[in-house]
Amino acid sequence: MSKRQTLKRPVPVREVLAGLIKPGDWQALEQRRRLRAVWEKVVPEPVRSHTRLADFSRRELRVEVSASVWVQELQFLKPKILNAFAEALGKGVVREVRFRLGAGMSEQE
Repeated sequence: MSKRQTLKRPVPVREVLAGLIKPGDWQALEQRRRLRAVWEKVVPEPVRSHTRLADFSRRELRVEVSASVWVQELQFLKPKILNAFAEALGKGVVREVRFRLGAGMSEQE
């Protein structure tokens, strides 16, 4: 086993992260953070606790839900959710929200 190289100087965290995360990754992480913030603001906690933001691509947010009753509840909230995304992120950033039963999501009581 070879010895670990000793560093001549301390390496700033920024340099370490730059080697691990590409610039596009930062943008995707920031976008996910903003999506989650809007989601948490607009969806009531009793409903939100049964959901998981699964994916965002092609201006479509996919949300996994623990039971079909929550899918129905979220369908009623859908116009409010889309309006909140339009206000916070700009019109057309999120064009559609789709809900599906989540694989592996258990009913939380």
